[in-house]
Amino acid sequence: MKSIKELLVNIKQLLLKQSCALCKQSSNCLVCDYCFKDLEKQLSFNKDQIILDDEYDYYHLFNYSKEIQLLLKKLKFNKDVLVISIFETLIYRWWEDFAKEYLNEVDEIIVVPIHRFRYLYRGFNQSELLANKLADCINIEPNFKACKRKKYTKAQAKSSKKDREMQIRNVFELTQSIKSKHLVVFDDVFTTGSTLKELIKTVKLSRDIKKISIVTLVKAGL
Repeated sequence: MKSIKELLVNIKQLLLKQSCALCKQSSNCLVCDYCFKDLEKQLSFNKDQIILDDEYDYYHLFNYSKEIQLLLKKLKFNKDVLVISIFETLIYRWWEDFAKEYLNEVDEIIVVPIHRFRYLYRGFNQSELLANKLADCINIEPNFKACKRKKYTKAQAKSSKKDREMQIRNVFELTQSIKSKHLVVFDDVFTTGSTLKELIKTVKLSRDIKKISIVTLVKAGL
């Protein structure tokens, strides 16, 4: 039986004259074969270290190219969840070609939560949709209930690092204890690291986490 997402893809292809979201050429898919191959070439196969409150292993799949920026805009602001199918395929490729060497022992995945008001408006948390595929690759269940965002904050895309740190202070709450040998904290975009730093500070209240790694779909900062 086809999933709801697959049915939506099929319906959209039937009702609309499909064109590639990136190059606008005729295509049977959201992204044509040529543009998809270009996205594959953009995949990052690097393991980095970043310092937030401590030093962490950091992995990202893409830099903030114009193609990735356009797809994320369609997902987050146009609410086009069909974009997820493109990213899912790329996450699987990244996992098979690189990440499973470093992340195969991960036993817990959490994501940066969004406030319930933003969830109601958008209908989804894009980081959860993306992290689901990574969890599938690792063969674990993601944990989206361990933390919540207890304060609503305005969009931070144009905020400075200092402003972000002020806005994000104490916005997260640990709702259940986390016990993990290797925890991945996942987000869609890394910009200044302020949000991830604040979330990790909250997560560490569990005091039963041996290792934390950070994975984001996109690196826009650093």
